[in-house]
Amino acid sequence: MKLGDRMGRNIFFLAIFALFWVTTTPFIDLRNPDVLLGQEAGDASNQIAVLLLLAMSIGILWQNRSAALSAISPAMICVLLWQFVTVVTSNHPDISLRRYILNVAVTIITLAWILAPQDTAQFRRLLRWGSAFVLALAYFGVMVWPEVSIHNTSEVLELANAGSWRGHFAHKNIAGPAMVVLMLFWLYLASTSERNTAKIAYCLLALLSLIFLYQSNNKTSIGLLAVVFLLAALIQRTKFLPLQMALAFVPVGFMALLTVGSVMFEPMGELVAMLVSDPTFTNRTDVWRFAIDQLQGHLFAGYGFETFWATSELRNAFHETWANAAGHAHNGLLNVAMSSGLVGVVLTLWWVFLNPLWDFNKCQNSDNDPRLALLFLRIWLFMLLYANLESPFFVGRGQVWFTLLAAVFGLRLHARMPQVIEPYSGEYRANDRMNAALPMKTALR
Repeated sequence: MKLGDRMGRNIFFLAIFALFWVTTTPFIDLRNPDVLLGQEAGDASNQIAVLLLLAMSIGILWQNRSAALSAISPAMICVLLWQFVTVVTSNHPDISLRRYILNVAVTIITLAWILAPQDTAQFRRLLRWGSAFVLALAYFGVMVWPEVSIHNTSEVLELANAGSWRGHFAHKNIAGPAMVVLMLFWLYLASTSERNTAKIAYCLLALLSLIFLYQSNNKTSIGLLAVVFLLAALIQRTKFLPLQMALAFVPVGFMALLTVGSVMFEPMGELVAMLVSDPTFTNRTDVWRFAIDQLQGHLFAGYGFETFWATSELRNAFHETWANAAGHAHNGLLNVAMSSGLVGVVLTLWWVFLNPLWDFNKCQNSDNDPRLALLFLRIWLFMLLYANLESPFFVGRGQVWFTLLAAVFGLRLHARMPQVIEPYSGEYRANDRMNAALPMKTALR
């Protein structure tokens, strides 16, 4: 491979990582009253960055078209087609169309990001530098620019968050899952390193991520961390798909009953009040009740793709509750229902919930690197559990949906693109007919 091409892929990979993990507007000042306004208008700088990277992504996908086609599932096509239907039926088709185009662009860019590295070594090296920059930037903000990196009482919303670290992220509830994923990155890098000094360095960086997570006071992410490690370890140790499904989806379903289920079913609400110190889940129950009430009459197709929350119309229509200013449903599937109805929920369950676990099961029957599959599995599990209290699905900006989508694509490619190992070197080598199918050298059998 030519040096220029390899350098170009390095820049492309890191540029995409920065777009979602840093964004074009880091260190948002939450003391500015403008954050209370509806968010119908797009961000010009983000739109330009997305368009530039989208053009580059199409080139990467064309170079790796066999692998790219393998990553595209029927479930994904159905989700995107249905979302377009909800654009047409939306009360705000102009806003919905713009956000739908962003959603499709993010999907294409994320797939290209996964395919960009030529081999595992390049993937790990780029992941290391990107993750180190993000972690350093977050700590830099806390130490040098605390007024826009630590929630404080001068902010115009959620004064109860005062003292919680957020770094360059827009909110502590974004910083929390970011630190969880960074920790998973560092642990993956430690597991693949051959030098003890490097292993120690990666473990220290994972500890720094954990400290930041603790200081963010993001209770959801903190509470889910141990659960994710346990469930991933159990799923990895069995190859029986029904048992894997039980291990993954029973905890997710039980958590759904405890959260949204507590406002839908009175007995469950009474049980939660007995078991949990804060049965409102930090006032999320108000948002869930409001969202469920508003969903009545829009069950089939919702309100149109991403056109219910954060609009001036919504924020000015309700004065008897604060929940209209929540920004999202604080539950992934409920948020999807508001956006694209129960049809969208069913299709999302197919693509984002069922397919990745099936792909992981197929990975186990191959000779592919189990450490990379475990990284994707942990990210996927965390996001599914996290989705009971936040809304990670189809979010055009930020690292949450981007990272989950990368894990979904990664597992699908890992299950379908066998690695080829040269016996004399132990290095992954690519078949001459293909550049890269994963962040490793691969070949079709």
